[in-house]
Amino acid sequence: MNLKTNTIKWLAMVTMTIDHIGYYVFPEYIILRLIGRLAFPCFLFTTIQGVKQTANFPMYFLRLLGMALISVILMSPIRIYWNILFSLAIFALSLKDKRLFLPTLFLSYFTEYSVYGFLLGWAIKIMLDKDRIQGIVFILALHLGLYFGSIQFFALIAVVFMLLPMEWRLPRFPKWLGYLYYPIHQVILFWLGSFIK
Repeated sequence: MNLKTNTIKWLAMVTMTIDHIGYYVFPEYIILRLIGRLAFPCFLFTTIQGVKQTANFPMYFLRLLGMALISVILMSPIRIYWNILFSLAIFALSLKDKRLFLPTLFLSYFTEYSVYGFLLGWAIKIMLDKDRIQGIVFILALHLGLYFGSIQFFALIAVVFMLLPMEWRLPRFPKWLGYLYYPIHQVILFWLGSFIK
């Protein structure tokens, strides 16, 4: 994992945590949810880089899918079933084999962030690897068409970080900790929020 990918991954984890603190514990503080909008686009970025850099895609895909299934079990009190890890796994599959674009697009409908998340991933892919302007226009069109006036519109800010050098020398985020952190921190915050309320 290069420095930029590691930096973006840290940004994704921190903003995701802030988002979930806002969702489960302090829903009255909308600023926490606005900050949290950066997380999902950043995870799409790291998935694009992960697919490019992995030497063993089947293992990479199975790790995402396996942790998605484990998350369903761990997060059963919250009842989030087709979580973001399913979204990322399906998106990764479409990146690896473009012949699967239409089937994976269909499957994305049932996941967290749905078709929007899938198309946003491809827009980011175009921006990073094909045509920067074309990708940015695609990303803007998605948000203007689907989320103008919504807090999700703030996800656009993540694009700025993707385009900046962002090569900070941060500790390497442990692979399995990253996957396990997703369900575990949400369950903790869910129960904390229930206790406070």
